[in-house]
Amino acid sequence: MKTQLLIILAIIICSCKSEKEQSTIDWKIPIVKDSLPIANKYFETKKIRNPFNQLLFIGAKEDSILITKNSLNRNLYYPEFIEVNDSVNKKSEIEIIVDLNQELSIDFEKHSFPPAPPASEPPIYVKAYPVFIRNITQDTVHIDNQDGELFLIQEAKNKFGEWKPIEYWIYASCGNSYSYTSLGPNDILILKKAKYQGTFETDMRLKLRTNDKIVYSKPFKGSLNIEQFDLDNLDGFTKRGLKNRDEEYIDQILLNK
Repeated sequence: MKTQLLIILAIIICSCKSEKEQSTIDWKIPIVKDSLPIANKYFETKKIRNPFNQLLFIGAKEDSILITKNSLNRNLYYPEFIEVNDSVNKKSEIEIIVDLNQELSIDFEKHSFPPAPPASEPPIYVKAYPVFIRNITQDTVHIDNQDGELFLIQEAKNKFGEWKPIEYWIYASCGNSYSYTSLGPNDILILKKAKYQGTFETDMRLKLRTNDKIVYSKPFKGSLNIEQFDLDNLDGFTKRGLKNRDEEYIDQILLNK
């Protein structure tokens, strides 16, 4: 009898695991149709950069989604960015899905819903890929954001096989910048990420911080320049904050805390 119970228990555990794995496998990635022209070059840099986290879409999953300046209704979107308080039931049951098979573009200067404002120089487009953030529960989940952008950076493995950041986060000084984005059951959020290119081929992943937890995407192949691992190559005014190598400050901008 004891042996039979153990066999039944093992079957139940395997069945539950299979259902969980199957749910991810069966999830069909939407086709994202970009209204920007396809870029002919990658994003190449030797600096650790503030990320491009251009939000494109929030809502129910569809087979295909056309991205235009109207695909994200700002009037409906921003009221979701309400003040965070302790009574909000915040969850982190989400999945980050990277799709390198679809080619999108980012306007390097405007981040880029067309038509762009008149400019003396033509737009600078770089290759990008869609990122899907999926609510895998039957409840509404809440994802922390700052001024409408998710706390999301990109990491890569260095030559020693260690995960290191190649992007960093800039925090807002205004307390009203911090709120959350709500995803209903089976809703998705779509954003673009720039495709890096360099001389060092390695594994990469996305790192999202929300609700005091960290969620990673599955690793994917990519390339970058080795200098992007060096904090001394951090661009912008944030570099001044590294003058004293304050470990707490470094942890914050790298979304460790």
